[in-house]
Amino acid sequence: MRSFAIKLGAVRVLLGILQKTPFHPQWFAFFREDIFLRNSCAELGGVVLDIGCADAKPRNYLPADATYIGIGYNSTATEWYGTRPNIFADAQVLPLRDGSVDHVLLLDVLEHLPDPQQCLAEIHRVLRPDGTCTLQVPFVYPIHDVPLDFHRWTTHGLQRAAAQHGFGIGTLQAVGQPAETAALNANIAMSKTVLNWINDWNPLALMIIVLAFVSLTINCVAWTAAILSRPDDMMPYAYRMTWFKA
Repeated sequence: MRSFAIKLGAVRVLLGILQKTPFHPQWFAFFREDIFLRNSCAELGGVVLDIGCADAKPRNYLPADATYIGIGYNSTATEWYGTRPNIFADAQVLPLRDGSVDHVLLLDVLEHLPDPQQCLAEIHRVLRPDGTCTLQVPFVYPIHDVPLDFHRWTTHGLQRAAAQHGFGIGTLQAVGQPAETAALNANIAMSKTVLNWINDWNPLALMIIVLAFVSLTINCVAWTAAILSRPDDMMPYAYRMTWFKA
């Protein structure tokens, strides 16, 4: 069992090294991340609340005079991610005063909440007038962080949720051309299959040797196809939106 743990640990280290390269199965989910955070955070001032902050990466892109507050749920922050946020709290019951926050970041969090509507109501409550919420949620993307993965939204569902909670919509972006989304999910499926083979001591686990090159091929073909195609938001792997408190 120890040798198996070492093997899986080595796979995780290798994937971490390859994360921003097309050799990584989830390259399409990662390679635009820095640009998104830079564009989303560079102009945010005042108090910025990062709900479900994980490693607090957005803080690196905020202006020096911004006040960053990272909130994480106790069990997931400490047991799953090994991180320590500024505040341990439930996103559905924020321990902050009404109108005390200028901007909220809610990045890949809403799908993990049993009651996302309550979270949105809480965000509206703590935001100051004209405050903003930068939101990212997956769409065509596998179940993850089980058992805490509950929801998927279309752009129409997100627009309806915004209106229900008193938000206007500033920006809306569907992330991922159809070819990119298909490649991302195919690579994740193959990677999970190979990891299952490793777990089961199946001889086919030797496929791990070529997995990175298979991912590279699929990613490059999909990237080229996306460049040569007109924009199409039929099956994005994620949505990004900016809401403002109306």
